[in-house]
Amino acid sequence: DSFQAEKVVESLQVLASEGKTVVCVIHQPSGTVFNMFEDLLLLSEGKMQYFGPTADVVNYFTRKGWKCPKGINAGEFCLNTVSVNYESSETEQDS
Repeated sequence: DSFQAEKVVESLQVLASEGKTVVCVIHQPSGTVFNMFEDLLLLSEGKMQYFGPTADVVNYFTRKGWKCPKGINAGEFCLNTVSVNYESSETEQDS
C-alpha cells in the first residue's frame, strides 16, 4: 500500500543521504511517493523519454506539447504520456 511505499522510499532517501547510490523501478506510484524522488529516468520501448529532476518533468512535457490535466498527479501523467497503446495500429501510432 502507499503508506508502506512511502516508508520504503524514506529508507532509500536515508541511504542516498549517506552517499549510497540508489536506483529504483516504481510502478504506478502515488503522487506523494513519486514526488519523493529527486531525479527521474523515464523509458518507453527501451528509449529514454526524460532524464532529470522529478520536479521538472511536468514542465518538460508541457513544453513538448503534452499538458498535465488538472487532478492528475505527475506520476500518472508521466505514465500516460510515455506509454504505448497497443489496442490497434492507430492507437499505437498515436501514442
